[in-house]
Amino acid sequence: MRTSLHDNLDIKEAKKIIRKPFKLIRNNLDSSFVNSRSAVIYKKFKNIVNINKFSSICVYIDFNNEVSTFNIIKNALENNVKVSVPFIIDNHNMKLKYINDYEKDINRNTKFGQGEPFEYCKDCSIEEISMFIIPALAFDEKCNRLGFGSGYYDNILKVNKNALRIGLAYDYQILPFIPKDNNDEILDIIISESKVITAVF
Repeated sequence: MRTSLHDNLDIKEAKKIIRKPFKLIRNNLDSSFVNSRSAVIYKKFKNIVNINKFSSICVYIDFNNEVSTFNIIKNALENNVKVSVPFIIDNHNMKLKYINDYEKDINRNTKFGQGEPFEYCKDCSIEEISMFIIPALAFDEKCNRLGFGSGYYDNILKVNKNALRIGLAYDYQILPFIPKDNNDEILDIIISESKVITAVF
């Protein structure tokens, strides 16, 4: 169902209200919380996902206390799965680049503040991806996500409708409901310390 301009403005404002406290909470998490919860989430991820069934995956590089993806990337590379990570183009668009070595191919000194692949890394076609692993500030119990509002992942996911879409979350990030508009792309699975949520279409 299409939403009116007024509805979209209301949704946009509602999202802003939710983002503020979730940014604050995440920025103030301590390393022991992040490390311990990330380890639990990774173990659950491994139990659910057989990485060898995917030929090419896209994984975010965690920053500012996001759920760590280091072990997922390491495991994929060790099993000869192609790994691509986001490379920011501008305030609303990104592309994907392959990495072969987590330490050598990631530039930690970027204008956007998080790790990105170096320019020399080979570009990856969005259509080639068979699984996306995606962050967010918050998620809900219907597999919707709330990012920072730039639309990076929504734009990418609109191009590739066939890949598995997995969100990694801490329990506190999962809400009963998140405002959603026509531009928002839904995920397939959300994995947190104590929950595995699957979308119902």
